[in-house]
Amino acid sequence: MLAAATAAPAFAPPGTYRYSAALNGQSIGTWTASVKPGDGGPEIDENSNATFAGMQMAATAALVLGPDLAPTRYSGSYQVTGQTQTVSAALTATSAAIIGGFGGASHTLALAPATRHFVVIEPALLAGLFALPAQLQAWGDASVTWVAPVTGQAQTISKNPDPPARPAGIPAQDGEISMQGQIPFTIWYDPATLVPDEIIVPSQNAVLTRQRP
Repeated sequence: MLAAATAAPAFAPPGTYRYSAALNGQSIGTWTASVKPGDGGPEIDENSNATFAGMQMAATAALVLGPDLAPTRYSGSYQVTGQTQTVSAALTATSAAIIGGFGGASHTLALAPATRHFVVIEPALLAGLFALPAQLQAWGDASVTWVAPVTGQAQTISKNPDPPARPAGIPAQDGEISMQGQIPFTIWYDPATLVPDEIIVPSQNAVLTRQRP
């Protein structure tokens, strides 16, 4: 009983997961999320490369989670047409300290009222979205505070009580997380592994689709 009570929450198995990205139905690039065990919890290392409107974009990022899958550290480096932007975040249960990004100097964001956990999700990047199915399963939260380090902003996002219909091609057994907020999105994921199979952002006509071996 003690072992069951102290067991780490379920998370995607270690390995590298590859995704193709499409915008308005056109392929724009590839994203990868590499999961590895860390000192306290799992770490997700991300690499992405895309071409959009004639611009070359690339990013690397690392998201470190604690034993309960709450984010503890994030670092990212983003390159767009030769310009590089870096950002980092250190998180506790109630605050997120951001350094860099568009906000420039260090500043601190607070946990939003009526939420118990932070999630770290950078716009157009994968690592935070990849972690979300496991996090929400572990926490049982209907609402969380979403931190976007590069913009230095936080907002509340919550589960959509009226989720969208299952798209064609999504496995029948897949679970679904549909979140509402400033940028609504839906994640379809394998319930056995908690690995996302498809991530859809309707307002941007953007889709990330898992590429299986």
